[in-house]
Amino acid sequence: MHTDFKQELNEQQLQVVLETERPLLVLAGAGSGKTRSLIYRCAWLIKEKKVPPKNILMVTFTNKAAKELQERLQNILGYSVQNLWVGTFHHICTRILRNEASFLPFRQNFSIYDENNQLSLLKKIYKEHSLDRERFPLQPVLNRISSYKNRLLLPEDLNEYNLEISMENYKLDRTVPKIYELYQQNLLQNNALDFDDLLLYTAKLLQNNELVRKKYQQQFQYVMIDEYQDTNYAQFEIVHQIAAEHQRICVVGDDDQAIYSFRGATIRNILEFEKDYADAIAIRLEQNYRSTSHILELANAIILNNRHRHSKTLWSELGEGYKPELFVYEDDMEEANKTADLILQLHEEGIPFREIAILYRTNAQSRVFEYACLQRNIPYTIVGTVHFYQRKEIRDLLAYLTVIFNPSDNNSLLRIINEPPRGIGSVSINRLMEFTSQNHLSLYQSIQNVQAIQSIQPGIKKKIAEFAEKLEDWHRKAENTPVLDLVKEVIDSLDLINHYKNSKDPAEISRVENLIEFVSSVSEFSERWIEEYDKSPLLEDFLPFVALQTDIDRVNEAADTVYLMTLHNAKGLEFECVFITGLEQELLPHLRSMNSKYSIEEERRLLYVGVTRAKSRLFLSYAKYRRKYDSFYFTEPSIFLQELDPNLFAGYNDAVTFKPKPANKVYAKPKTLNNNQFYIGQKVWHTEYGPGLVLNVDGNGPEARLTISFSSGKLAKIIASYVSPEPI
Repeated sequence: MHTDFKQELNEQQLQVVLETERPLLVLAGAGSGKTRSLIYRCAWLIKEKKVPPKNILMVTFTNKAAKELQERLQNILGYSVQNLWVGTFHHICTRILRNEASFLPFRQNFSIYDENNQLSLLKKIYKEHSLDRERFPLQPVLNRISSYKNRLLLPEDLNEYNLEISMENYKLDRTVPKIYELYQQNLLQNNALDFDDLLLYTAKLLQNNELVRKKYQQQFQYVMIDEYQDTNYAQFEIVHQIAAEHQRICVVGDDDQAIYSFRGATIRNILEFEKDYADAIAIRLEQNYRSTSHILELANAIILNNRHRHSKTLWSELGEGYKPELFVYEDDMEEANKTADLILQLHEEGIPFREIAILYRTNAQSRVFEYACLQRNIPYTIVGTVHFYQRKEIRDLLAYLTVIFNPSDNNSLLRIINEPPRGIGSVSINRLMEFTSQNHLSLYQSIQNVQAIQSIQPGIKKKIAEFAEKLEDWHRKAENTPVLDLVKEVIDSLDLINHYKNSKDPAEISRVENLIEFVSSVSEFSERWIEEYDKSPLLEDFLPFVALQTDIDRVNEAADTVYLMTLHNAKGLEFECVFITGLEQELLPHLRSMNSKYSIEEERRLLYVGVTRAKSRLFLSYAKYRRKYDSFYFTEPSIFLQELDPNLFAGYNDAVTFKPKPANKVYAKPKTLNNNQFYIGQKVWHTEYGPGLVLNVDGNGPEARLTISFSSGKLAKIIASYVSPEPI
């Protein structure tokens, strides 16, 4: 091999590389070099065992990880590897479904719908069938459909035993299967699949079609799965079916970082791997190459409180480093301001902004940190907000490309039929849709036959016909035209640049920049594709790449900005300095998790993930009061802090009672309504909740913590200074 891999790996990593012929569970702690182990294992198979790359399947958690893996593999081998199947589950499944579309109820050129497309389709269904969005809210319905699909249940598979009907959501539970049936019918009419479908149809194809199953079992002689703790039932089934013949499966993961149960992931897959594969062996990677010892001591202490886990203890040879620091702030604004001040201090000490991250439990917490950064001219990037490909002008252009590739996609065609404006109004569009429905056509077929629609005026017919001719021309070209050339032709032909340049709305000007950036992204994609496959990519190669992008894939590590993100979005990333904020009961752990020991364990794993992102400096904080609407609410420190020895933090010596030290400066509350002493049974008034009754008083004066039962039925803990005696 290009380098002496035995010198590059520790003893356990070397075991992972060489143990290739039986099922292998690699329990890889955070920062333990699992990617390095996988890459060398793959290189060993290709170089030393002479396994053709096409016979190796490597599944990664993100596209970014897949790209990194390929690049590093090339560096080790000294040449580019073609025909290696490497990518995310969704990427791999897309390839399989396109290859095997003849066995499936959709065509090879299917569209992939993101959440926006799904909601748009669902709104259409609700309108057509007069469904009440208040009784059956869109997002819960989509979530329920997603859970069916993750269990590999199509509408025809649902019955009284798997419907999961509850008394509290009886109407929703009874109605969703009917909506699901309509939703799936509409997807197939549009020749479209959503993300869950990519897994569902692949799993069912492998289960039910022996010919296809044998084909991929024989092809993939060696299977490697990264981040196995985040797999769901559908993904488990796909892997299980493919690996069944050779049993040469290697799964890598860390049950301590299993944080995606809300997406359907089940920790069962990694905890019971050795039951699923009788001859399996387990290797633990516990040496951490990312963080200093003090940070790892805290991480180990946090996760030790979880019962459902494989035991492992992270250790490091990078030295003790700084102890983590814990700050207690008066309120959330002070937490944000002091965090921003610390960031400036770290930057002055030589830490680049890009090596600093602020992590929080929910997206709503970002606002105060954004404001604090803006006030201090600290550059920042929020991970997980509306990303580049979701911007209107980009979604419009992608809708054009989608229709060019898949003319059956009515949803996308409706989006662009009058975008940019070409004089086709809503009346004409409704008549087109009526004609489409009456004649059992796709919308694309209707615009091709617009002359047959008597109810549309001749002038409008001409515009529709010109539009249809243009789409058909691009559709023909797309088969052989490199995607970069096709994209430039579409933009030029539609005159999109001038359309936005000439707009009277100043906001439209930025859309020009975004279109230019889009062309740049296609160019970059094309260069990588040519390098890997030695040919120019077509539209069919580019569209899945865009559809399967994730938030983590879009993190620009070259940009010198502080990163703001949720703890979930931080998974897979690392930074020199990390701030974990909002360590309060009902926030971390989140209120929704408080009734389940399994959910509490997942919340603790989430904190563990955050802590293990830090290389050298770690700061944790919580606020004594947090603003909601126009009031401040008393908070309690997270139970996860209360479980810890204070000696794990800088400056704490009291090992008996963990009382976090307040921040240096006390932040004055914005207002004081009264300073009276309150008592149990007293009637009080709150500006938002109205009249209430004091049930408990903890403390004295304006700082007293009051438990109040309000006449609205709400029970809340509120600081005395934010309520007043009930007005007479």
